[in-house]
Amino acid sequence: MKVAIAIAGLTLVAASPIAVQQSYQQHYPNIPGEVLFENEKVVVQKYVVQPGEWEGVHTHSGNQLYVHLKGGEWTVRYGDKKQTSVAKDGSVGWMEKVTLEQDHESGNTGTAPIEFLWITLKQ
Repeated sequence: MKVAIAIAGLTLVAASPIAVQQSYQQHYPNIPGEVLFENEKVVVQKYVVQPGEWEGVHTHSGNQLYVHLKGGEWTVRYGDKKQTSVAKDGSVGWMEKVTLEQDHESGNTGTAPIEFLWITLKQ
């Protein structure tokens, strides 16, 4: 009986708006970020990745615009596939949803810090 009550309680909590509220902030296991702005429609975060640092395997919520304030050499990995490119200062791009199962991470394989913004749309 106690198990049934506990499961019913968890079901109610999981169905509450607070429990299902999604965090739109980008998270990297290895790189701290800074929230520059957030409201009900958007969150803007800044990251600095030092030479040799990797973000760690992570997800993306999708609906994200990135802006390289200071570009550099990136190596992007999805599973066993790697691609290295150079992002120029001021370059921008769009990121679709990425799941944890895609085994994705990026690293600064250049010689200078890379600074960028994530602008995540909440809708």
